[in-house]
Amino acid sequence: MKQNWKKVLGLLLALCLVASLFAACGGNDTSSTSSSGGESSASSKEEGGESSEEGGESGAEAGDSNFNATGYPIVNEPVSLTFLYVKGASLRDLNENGMFQEMEKTTNVHIDWQYAGDADWAEQKSLLLAGGDLPDVFFGDNSLGDMDILTNLDLFVPIEEYIDKYCPNIKAAYDAEPIMRKMVTQPDGHIYTLNSKLPLRPKACDIPFINQKWLDNLNLKMPTTVDEWYNVLKAFKEQDANGNGDPNDEVPLSGSGKGDMFDWIRYINPWGITDSLETNYLALEQETGEPIFIPADERYKEAVQFFEKLYAEGIMDQEYFTQDGSQSDAKLKNEEVSLVGTGIAWEVSSATNPHSDEYVPMPPLAGPRGDRYVRGNDGIIIYRRNNFTVTTACEQPEVAMRWADYYSSDDISVQSYWGPFGEALEKADDGTITFLDPPEGKSGDVWYWEITCRDYGPKYVSPETEAKIQLPAGSGDGAKLACDEDFKEFVAKPYPVVNYTPEQMDEISKLTVDIYKYVKECWANWIVNGGIDKDWDGYIAQLNQMGLERLMEIYQEALDAYNAG
Repeated sequence: MKQNWKKVLGLLLALCLVASLFAACGGNDTSSTSSSGGESSASSKEEGGESSEEGGESGAEAGDSNFNATGYPIVNEPVSLTFLYVKGASLRDLNENGMFQEMEKTTNVHIDWQYAGDADWAEQKSLLLAGGDLPDVFFGDNSLGDMDILTNLDLFVPIEEYIDKYCPNIKAAYDAEPIMRKMVTQPDGHIYTLNSKLPLRPKACDIPFINQKWLDNLNLKMPTTVDEWYNVLKAFKEQDANGNGDPNDEVPLSGSGKGDMFDWIRYINPWGITDSLETNYLALEQETGEPIFIPADERYKEAVQFFEKLYAEGIMDQEYFTQDGSQSDAKLKNEEVSLVGTGIAWEVSSATNPHSDEYVPMPPLAGPRGDRYVRGNDGIIIYRRNNFTVTTACEQPEVAMRWADYYSSDDISVQSYWGPFGEALEKADDGTITFLDPPEGKSGDVWYWEITCRDYGPKYVSPETEAKIQLPAGSGDGAKLACDEDFKEFVAKPYPVVNYTPEQMDEISKLTVDIYKYVKECWANWIVNGGIDKDWDGYIAQLNQMGLERLMEIYQEALDAYNAG
């Protein structure tokens, strides 16, 4: 953003004004005070704030006459900001999005979107952080992770003072839900990134589902334990469950374990260990509150032995470790006849279309000790951090932060999640928000990801506005929330989304490289070839030699700091 000449002009004008005031007043000390008029709602609150005591002066603090600390537009003359966003393939150009077009008219801030793709972003990101041409803002929590930020703090702007001075919507959200501020406040006291609270979210994450039509075809009851589940899957394998005359085309259990175990790990809840939804293999011991490294736990060993049995008997997809997610989805969505017996998904109807009428949620299974759990983590399902990160390349971070604050207002947050008013949503005069039908042949869930940033970007919808949102029943978010009523009581307490010091994060990054690689290799080998029982003691010894005990000390330290507030 090139506004340097405006900064200089603004500074000269400000100095001239100060000089004239001193001349008129004979050098007497003068001061002025203003009152905010007490507390007000996020939608109307305006704050000027104190001047920054840290760092250099940005455009506004240097007297930039183009910047408005309150009200709209944010700037009198249009400016541009560059936002880098890791964009899904189905999402259309955001410059064509009606909501962003209206935002530009209101704020006078144009966003120059720089898109990156999922496939090659990791390599691009490494080069960019190592000395590339940084954008003004990294947008969305799929662009930067905790490690990216904490190991490169010199590239990012502390934003807590901007929140207090220029961001009434964000500040009101943090005041209403202190967990949001806690999640983004680092051990050094600074905030480097904005988070979000996604609207109308469930407590349970992925839920198990099963083909009810297959159960009916074979006169089988809904399984309630892992042993009953095994018997049902075995029947699916052997008895032409889909009824098409071919007893060999059924895949009782499918999915994709290519590259990692995070698809498979969703199935081990009945053994009494439930992962935190982060890619760190962590769970929380439900009775003691201590962190668990799942692949080093005896219950993990038992789960691997169970799935080794499924794989050996051909019940588990024999292509599980070689197919990617799109290939396993193709089996689930086979047009002619349903091929898959059971699985786990965020929302059943969307995952199983065009055979969604055949599938139903499966109650959480009881494991060997009677445990019935499903995964959930408010810090990931409901609250998301690293959604808006301002870099030191941004010449006017106050403009970026005021834009983010507007983006976090109720109306914009709703549209950024489901789609623009007039296209995906309608808002009545009384504030009620209803949903328009998606294009023919598309589910709402698919469509929203095509027209919005959905989970990505800062957002907050107040409880008052949430109460006026009327979700469509029977599909998408409406179906997910309805299903959640039956599953939320089984959500295990997760290892929370904690904050690490840069030193802890650096140590974690070094320790986990070899540990994670070794864990994944052993896991896949044991399910395909067996041998976990005889290998187990040596496996644990090798993990400890790689630094697992130190890794768990760090996780305990971070958890203790989190619990201490």
